[in-house]
Amino acid sequence: MPTSLQRDLKKKKQYLVQLFRRSAEMPDVFGFVVAATDDLVLVNHFNSEAFCLDGYDVLRQTDIHAYCFFDDPRYWRYRALRQLKIKPIVPIGISILNIPDLLSSIAKRYPLLSVHNEKHDKRITHVGKIVSMRKQSFSMTDSNYYGEQTGPRRLRYEDVTRICFGGGYLQASAMTLKS
Repeated sequence: MPTSLQRDLKKKKQYLVQLFRRSAEMPDVFGFVVAATDDLVLVNHFNSEAFCLDGYDVLRQTDIHAYCFFDDPRYWRYRALRQLKIKPIVPIGISILNIPDLLSSIAKRYPLLSVHNEKHDKRITHVGKIVSMRKQSFSMTDSNYYGEQTGPRRLRYEDVTRICFGGGYLQASAMTLKS
């Protein structure tokens, strides 16, 4: 059964949306929802400070507790997006059927991704490449602040709360990554 977000997306997918997430560890996300399943939402991320599109975020539907579409011409963001002709871009070949398919499809098309575990007291982010995938978990390289790979790290699919790819930070990191 479609969620209210999925129903609204059919009518409002061309509008900027703010997705409010369940806890303080999970930051809100601005962007254009370009695809959704019963479990996952693919967002063309919008950097509201630089006022530009900046890669993609994939969120779990269960972590979204509210949302606000900027679909009213009285909103300044609505008018600015129209004047700047900013429109979402659907990434080619990305599957959001489930986390394993998502990771596999991202790994084929993007040099780096970030995987987030935001369920605990502190947020944990891993930046790197997918190394292997198993039934319940996957391994990815991890890198430190110096752009050095720190070795593979095993993560469980169920612990992943957010996956990012294609943004400026990850592109710049991929260009300077030390083997």
